[in-house]
Amino acid sequence: MRSHRHRVTTSTSTPTERATRAIRPLSLALLLVALAAPLVTAQAVTTHAKSIGRLGFDTISSIVHSPTGALIAVATAWSDIQVIDAATGRPVILFPSAGSAPAFSPDGRTLAISSYDGVTRYIVLLDIESRLEAGRVEGWGPAIAFSPDGTLLACRPAEADADGGLTPGSQYDVAVWDVAALARVATLPGEVSITSLAFSPDGATLASGGRDGVIKLWDVPTRAEIADLPGHTDDVRALAFSPDGRLLASGSEDGTARLWDVATALETATLTGHMATVRAVAFSPDGQTLATGSDDYTAMLWDTTSGRVTATLTGHEGRVIMVAFGPDGRTLVSGRHSGSSAVSDLTEDAIRLWDVGSLQPTGSFGGPLGSAGSLDFSPDGRSLATSGGPGEIVVWDVASGSRAVTVAGRVDHVWSPTFSPDGSLLATGGRTAVTLWDVATWSPAATLPELGGHPTFTPNGAILATVGEKNITLWDVALAKRLATLTAHADGSRSVAFSPDGAILASGASNGPGRPPNEIWLWDVAHVIATARVQGTDVPLSVEFARLPGHTDLVHDLEFSPDGTILASGGRDLVTKLWDVATRDQIANLETIHRSRAIAFSPDGRTLYSIGNGGNVTLWDVATHTEIAMLPGRGRGFGTTMALSPDGTLLAAHDSGIRLWGLPASSVEGPTAVDPRGKAESTWARVKQGAPPSRETALLPNYPNPFNPETWIPFDLQDAADVRITVHDVDGRVVRSLDVGHRPAGTYRTRDRAAHWDGRDEHGENVSSGVYFVEMLAGDRRITRRVALRK
Repeated sequence: MRSHRHRVTTSTSTPTERATRAIRPLSLALLLVALAAPLVTAQAVTTHAKSIGRLGFDTISSIVHSPTGALIAVATAWSDIQVIDAATGRPVILFPSAGSAPAFSPDGRTLAISSYDGVTRYIVLLDIESRLEAGRVEGWGPAIAFSPDGTLLACRPAEADADGGLTPGSQYDVAVWDVAALARVATLPGEVSITSLAFSPDGATLASGGRDGVIKLWDVPTRAEIADLPGHTDDVRALAFSPDGRLLASGSEDGTARLWDVATALETATLTGHMATVRAVAFSPDGQTLATGSDDYTAMLWDTTSGRVTATLTGHEGRVIMVAFGPDGRTLVSGRHSGSSAVSDLTEDAIRLWDVGSLQPTGSFGGPLGSAGSLDFSPDGRSLATSGGPGEIVVWDVASGSRAVTVAGRVDHVWSPTFSPDGSLLATGGRTAVTLWDVATWSPAATLPELGGHPTFTPNGAILATVGEKNITLWDVALAKRLATLTAHADGSRSVAFSPDGAILASGASNGPGRPPNEIWLWDVAHVIATARVQGTDVPLSVEFARLPGHTDLVHDLEFSPDGTILASGGRDLVTKLWDVATRDQIANLETIHRSRAIAFSPDGRTLYSIGNGGNVTLWDVATHTEIAMLPGRGRGFGTTMALSPDGTLLAAHDSGIRLWGLPASSVEGPTAVDPRGKAESTWARVKQGAPPSRETALLPNYPNPFNPETWIPFDLQDAADVRITVHDVDGRVVRSLDVGHRPAGTYRTRDRAAHWDGRDEHGENVSSGVYFVEMLAGDRRITRRVALRK
């Protein structure tokens, strides 16, 4: 994790000098305040931490569009169901370990999912708004359908024999359930396995498709079979009624789609043109156009009157398993299956939007992401950089959950993307060099000829530390020049971290079991640079001022607490350690069954997060050194990396891709990017939870900082007071005065309570880029902070 996210006042003494005397009373006071503050309880964490979704999709097994056109549900190879916004791809909710074959209720509020717990097969009904299970019935996929009024659910039965297997023949039937009562009201008998189901718009007819290529029509009120529709020569994989209920469309493994007259039970057209299985069919709202999706990687549009193809849509890199029209018929949505294809072999988004009039793509989302070796949030929290396949760094837009840009092409292995504190640069490690990318243009700004990676910025962004095989190098970022070379640990290092004041560099050994001690070394940055000026910047220096022994296996990650008093280290020895930086004493041993692959402090320093085996994230109370909660992972593989958003309300964790958790707001909560008038959020990091009570009047760090064009200024009041915030330029002139008014004692840290500056002066003009000073006057307290506007 990156320590540059936290700022404290820089001390003028060196770490070496501080190590030779007792702890300063001020430092001790700060530590006591931090430890005495109210703690996040396990109940609070488990109640409010919410699994929001994933960035990108791993192997996709099925995709469905809600009848309202608002949502899309994606079932992945990991058996979780991701619900996303159908227009933007923004993740709405993730149902982990939920099952497969999702189906929406007509109002889009409930998701039915086929699941199997190893003993019983059942259909789970999930309420999307509350994120809770609303009920379950016995049954299983792949065919599930709601009646148009949402009162009935049709699926295949799940009658098990003594050994837990399906009763012979039960997969041939259709079970009809009363959704409200969760009771089976009918069983419609069949002769072959059911592969698809669809209700007519009036709910009076149910169509079922089977493996023999025959479609059956059932009268729902009487439960009687109306007709057989023979014609397909292979499995019927998709069914859909036209909006007026007069036509039925079907898609089959025989490579054709067919149109049927429901009243006469006769075929009206055979639609030929696809070169493989037709897996999806959908009518336009006016019923004049039929869309089909096929294993041949194409979608087609057909005129339902003539039966002729009017367009072929290409571009997908996988089987098209979902097609759906938007409510106005002007947009078509198509989604692809990724099967067993390696994610690294896929480059395009899974879901595409098409303009029906021009037949041109208008957008896409759901880019592939199977794993991530490392990741980092931008300082404003709007972007997340991840390293995935060889030679690829992907920057994701946090608000929409979509790929914003691929920074590095597949030329060289790159890893460890790290944003500079002001967000203007992204540093990436590589086999041959460390590259600094200009975030404005996403072009290389500088190349540092150093084999290795894991770049880490100082809090002010002036110095970059890189880790090679044998050495640790400090670089002048502005000049792209080497400042000093440090002798690394015997087998190298995987982790370095700067203290919040930039004075100390910590490095962890990666020697492995049975090798020399896996120590943590502390370096005085100023002393190192001064020595290098004399000895030479290329000469490896062994001038660390302290060594912290204790880990018995390699050190995966290091992180300083926001106030700089504690250093946390996570190791492969299943231990996370806490160290007192001033005395260099070990103050806690946090043992877990999971390796601490990555660690991070919450912005208020009260909670430590660690991720390990299975993608499980453990939350530790820093004051009591106890585990307070667990955010469960998928239980497969290692969770190798994680990051907290700058405001502490979003956790991104490696867990079969990138898993996103919404977290309770921390005590230095900063508003995420919102509409200037507060009308709409543009991130999904917000979790509604009251902040802990304030113990003193304080002006907290503004967010974002640097900002453009606006920022929020959070504060705390120990007592009720009249609050005024004044913005000054570097010459002391008043730029803007914000009369916050009389406020009672409490915390004002959320977007709707913090002070807001829109980046304009008293005349309503936009101010220029530069440094400004925000002064808060609250009663007799006057507090000032530095802010930066960057355009």
